[in-house]
Amino acid sequence: MRKSIVLSTLLAFGCYLTEAKSYDTKVVILGGGVSGISAALNLTANGIDDIIMVEARDTLGGKAQDVPFADVNVELGCNWVQGLGTNPINQLALKYKLRTAVTDGDDVVFYGEKGKINATERYNEMNKYYEIMSEDAIKRVKKDQVDLAGNVGLDIAGWYAKDAIDEAIEYYVWDWEMGESPELSSTIFTVVNDQWTYGETSFGPGSDGDSFVIDPRGFKHIFQEEAKKVFVPNDKRLLLDTTVTKIEYNDKGVTVHTKNGDTIHAEYAITTFSVGVLQHKDIEWSPKLPAWKLEGIYGFHMATYTKIFMNFPTQFWDDNQFTVWVDPDQRGYYNAWQNLNAEGFLPKNSSSNIFFVTATQDLSYRIEAMTDEEVKDEIMVVLRRMYGNDIPEPTDFMFPRWHSNPLFRGSYSNWPIGEMDEHHVNMKAPLNNRVFFAGEATSAEYYGFLQGAWFSGAEAGLKVSKCVKGKCPVSEYYPEITNAKLHASAIRSTLSKK
Repeated sequence: MRKSIVLSTLLAFGCYLTEAKSYDTKVVILGGGVSGISAALNLTANGIDDIIMVEARDTLGGKAQDVPFADVNVELGCNWVQGLGTNPINQLALKYKLRTAVTDGDDVVFYGEKGKINATERYNEMNKYYEIMSEDAIKRVKKDQVDLAGNVGLDIAGWYAKDAIDEAIEYYVWDWEMGESPELSSTIFTVVNDQWTYGETSFGPGSDGDSFVIDPRGFKHIFQEEAKKVFVPNDKRLLLDTTVTKIEYNDKGVTVHTKNGDTIHAEYAITTFSVGVLQHKDIEWSPKLPAWKLEGIYGFHMATYTKIFMNFPTQFWDDNQFTVWVDPDQRGYYNAWQNLNAEGFLPKNSSSNIFFVTATQDLSYRIEAMTDEEVKDEIMVVLRRMYGNDIPEPTDFMFPRWHSNPLFRGSYSNWPIGEMDEHHVNMKAPLNNRVFFAGEATSAEYYGFLQGAWFSGAEAGLKVSKCVKGKCPVSEYYPEITNAKLHASAIRSTLSKK
């Protein structure tokens, strides 16, 4: 009886009966997603194998997570190879023969409360004005003009959403891609980001395209296969099911504390936590992160992109790849639907009928606080407004909760209006040349994309390798970011009088 009471008390206070362990290593990599794997590969390639990787989940891959649904597997997180050609993610997909389907965003039909809407002409206009906005943004860069919010850039180009149809088109073209609205997004960096991945100057001819991953092995497969080049089965350098709770750092090294009481002492650390995790303070830092670092972290945005999967007894929707719902009252309300019954997506032996809708931003936050049943009921109201009251109930229903998950706190980053290059440099900059930062958000060119995660991990791995070898590169950061010397400044003139 006494032992039971003691055991219950220990468990209640989060104590563990296993003895806490202490590790010593040259480099600790925090996170086993795409950035962490890329960093590990580059450290190993540079002769640094005294490493430890810490991953909170029981497998590697980060947000590349597939789960059984109906009679297939679906991807909860990253789902597209975005940008083809020499894009390293595309090259890995080709190397491991990842099964994909070509995404055609123009294969879309629009629905309102009275059925199908002929919105193709207006949709094409939106894409035309987006291209004009892109050309304008490049001109602004060349003239050293200030950035604009996305909605302003679109308006200058000639696009303004006049009604619910326009709002639905705008959401489908912008929000469904960026994860946030034009009002929150940078015009210039949205265009730059788009050019780097799809402009063919980076990844060569034929890179302007997206491939939707439908491989039963999961998107994670290509990254886990690459990780095998570093970690052998049961590798003691790979700590799975291990959650980081605190990071201590100084100019001599780093100490990492974990939820199960273990400590890892390292000369260098590479953190790959998302900017959302850093903003939510899910990890304690000692000493506290400096002001310039916090300014960089909080200046960026972590978007949430939620795919809500439904399987039905029969297909009642159109054969197009995409369907857009024009809600008369709420912009972006269960707007973008994707048909996995479209040609080339589901396996031929599948009996599933999968139609899924994507939520972003505030709608994502709201549904994460609801039960699955509440969300399903809400969505079925929309579907019945589109296709009538006789459609069946789904037999399977599922969606992830990325924003509330403390390991992720969102899906991918977005460059907001007001974020300066210097803020981004500070977000990425190392601490004391001991703690280095990687992850898709730290890539100025490829933020929001898997290749951003891959490149940033490789860069961090290379820099730390040089540090280990005694040739640490000089790190750039801005202790203070000051206002531009503009002629008109109400703030400056007001404060100067005090």
